[in-house]
Amino acid sequence: MKKLLALLLVLTMTFSLAACGNKDTDKDKTPDENQTVSENDDKDKDKETEEPAKQNKVLNFIDAENIPSLVTWQATDAASFRKLGNIKSGLFILGLDGTPQPEIAESYEVSEDGLTYTFKLRKGVKWATVNGEEYAELTAKDFIFAWKKLLDPKEAAQYASMIKTASIKNGAEAVDLNVGLVTLEGKMKDLEKLSVDDYEDTDDATAKQQYEEAKKELEETIAKSTEKIEKDYGSLEEAKTKLNELIDALAVTAEDDYTLKVELANPVPYFLDLMTFASFFPASEKFYNEVGADKYGKSVEGSLYNGAFIFKEWKLSERHYLVKNPLYWDAENVDLDALDYRVIEGVSNDTAVQMYLDGETDSTGLAGENVEKYGNRPDTIQLGESTLFYLSLNVNNGALTPTKKVLRDKRARKAMNMAIDKSYITDVIFANGSIPVDFFLPKDFVSSPDHDGKGFRQVAEELYGGGQGYNRYNPEEAKKLWQSVLDELKVKDVTLECIIYSGDTAAKVGTHIKDELEKTLPNTTVELLVLPFSEKLKRTTDGDFSMNWGGWGPDYPDAMTFMDMWVTGGAYNRGHYSNPAYDEGIELTKAGELTAPAKSKERFEKLVELEKILLEDDQVVVPLYQRNRLGLRNPKVKDMKLQQFGADYIYKWVKLED
Repeated sequence: MKKLLALLLVLTMTFSLAACGNKDTDKDKTPDENQTVSENDDKDKDKETEEPAKQNKVLNFIDAENIPSLVTWQATDAASFRKLGNIKSGLFILGLDGTPQPEIAESYEVSEDGLTYTFKLRKGVKWATVNGEEYAELTAKDFIFAWKKLLDPKEAAQYASMIKTASIKNGAEAVDLNVGLVTLEGKMKDLEKLSVDDYEDTDDATAKQQYEEAKKELEETIAKSTEKIEKDYGSLEEAKTKLNELIDALAVTAEDDYTLKVELANPVPYFLDLMTFASFFPASEKFYNEVGADKYGKSVEGSLYNGAFIFKEWKLSERHYLVKNPLYWDAENVDLDALDYRVIEGVSNDTAVQMYLDGETDSTGLAGENVEKYGNRPDTIQLGESTLFYLSLNVNNGALTPTKKVLRDKRARKAMNMAIDKSYITDVIFANGSIPVDFFLPKDFVSSPDHDGKGFRQVAEELYGGGQGYNRYNPEEAKKLWQSVLDELKVKDVTLECIIYSGDTAAKVGTHIKDELEKTLPNTTVELLVLPFSEKLKRTTDGDFSMNWGGWGPDYPDAMTFMDMWVTGGAYNRGHYSNPAYDEGIELTKAGELTAPAKSKERFEKLVELEKILLEDDQVVVPLYQRNRLGLRNPKVKDMKLQQFGADYIYKWVKLED
């Protein structure tokens, strides 16, 4: 899942991949991107979990992070998607072979033009409470309610764009208008909290002068956005009314309780793959209203379950405990009785490995010296994946500062990429098969039948010489570029704050980045900042950052899952990069003329070109590495397959031998 895999993606002890994308990790293994944790009352936290009397098959893991959200339209990160993919079910589910298999949809039909999908739902699928009791039968209306929630501006859902990705008819304008209104509100909040106290006097400008410049820029941005909305819709209020009309007109309808019809604006070859993703899972409107928006999905009692497992215990920084759902439609084929996670934020690799060796967990990752010590054991496993980690750079988000002026210059961003020896991160710090990268579309992720089955990186090499990426390691050139930017902008010193994750391996990566940039870039200081996951997300969303170490895993099997992150106003475009030519290219390949089946070759090549714009031309991010995982797993655990998108693992399929 994406994006989300973030996409910042943390390598947890369960070897779960992160997304997306923000889909945006490797904590003690590596970061993972992308919020709100369980808010159980203290009395609830003290309750003893009521576990089934007989639980012979329990898998034990470590979670290296807390879960931000169990609300399907709010979830953005790997930690949330890992749980959602196992406690809730959508129309389809990823099978062991990584392809979509019917789940809540018993069958489906597609029109000849590929624009209408009609799903027949299984009858008798139940919503279960935390106690395993029946709440109600699941119907087609539950899907409609949840999908439309993605477009509600009150929710400010970062995955609202998935409606556009799926090309649901009448959805594109709704997504764009929703993004416009949410972005405008964010800029207004930036202006409200702007203070002269945020600035310090420099040789070139007083704090007051810097404040006035930033204030003027924000006011101009707000005026421009307001003017566009008023031009298109008459007024802000009329725009909000129009958005509600568009949401009502979204072409997803319930022909009866068990028939869901979805109409598309253009064919989407990966549409069924999207139906396995948590953003398209159903939700009970009745239960949502009973619980209330402020409590829905914030606790195990504030959630309903239609997946293979029920979330029984959600203790912040302590425990995540899931049990088999007795009301799950396919319960007889679920082998596991429970999943028991100890939550240890920032856990060291040495501690995690020792817990595995002591039999306390069933799986762990290996990093650094532990690769050499334990990498040849018979219980070693290696998992390649399509997850990239990178430094996102704040180009335009938040108030203007001297540092942000420097980061706005593409030459400075190129210098940062050229200044870091990334092979040290992969070969010395991780030593687990991860590879250094100067590209953003992973190796071995997608290929093109129209190019004789060649992969994205091969086509990039043929078209632009970009097979290994762009603006590669060149410290001498980096120094020249950086100095020229400082001279032209009359900026004497630059302080770059780099937000990283907790944990010993993460600290080593952060220190290397700091050392490389300070060593190569003149008059530059890098300050490392370790933040809890939720605060990290808030800071980056608010634009309160210079650099943020994050990651992205795919949400569906298409290059678009990486490319559309960087459109103007995109939820994961946290540095607020904007390039009209890039936006136009995304529109052509996502919903425009290049989506026609006959244009598949041109579409693939346009996506390759967009990556070139993103990196060689504009260097929007500093790519670091493509993650590979090496670890240890209990040999009794069978069919635990890492999924390349969506939830890392689907535990419905996992078997535990006696």
